[in-house]
Amino acid sequence: MKPEVRTSFAEIEFEVTSSMTATLDGRDIHKVYSTFWLAYHAEVAARRAIEPYFDEGENAVGGEVCVRHEAMAAVGDRVRVRAAVTEVKERKIVCSIEAFSQRGKIATGHQVQIVLAQRDIDRLVDAAYGRKSHLA
Repeated sequence: MKPEVRTSFAEIEFEVTSSMTATLDGRDIHKVYSTFWLAYHAEVAARRAIEPYFDEGENAVGGEVCVRHEAMAAVGDRVRVRAAVTEVKERKIVCSIEAFSQRGKIATGHQVQIVLAQRDIDRLVDAAYGRKSHLA
C-alpha cells in the first residue's frame, strides 16, 4: 500500500432513482433514498478512495460499514457521498463517510477495508466455497 493513501478521498455523485428507494421483501416501504443504497454508495466511495494506492498484487476486502441516516433524500435529488481516509493501521484502512443532498447533510458513518495480497484473498474465497486452494 502506497503511503499517500493516508490523505486520500473520493466522492461519487448521482441522482436518486426509484430503484434506490426503501424496498423490503418486494414491498415498497418509503419512496425515499434507502439506507441499503446509502451503505452501497459508502462502499463504492471508500473503495475508490483507496484502490489507486494498492501495490502490485494487493487488493482489499470490506470489513465493516456503518452508516447513519440523518435526513431523507427524495427520488430525483442529487446525492454526493464522500469517503476520506482517516486511519491506516497495518492492513486496516478506515474511511469516514458523509453524504449530502442539495438540502444539506443526510448521513454520516465509516467504512473499513482490510488490505491483503490477492493470493490470500483467493485462498479465503476458495475456503468459503469449501474448495482446496489451487495456490500454494
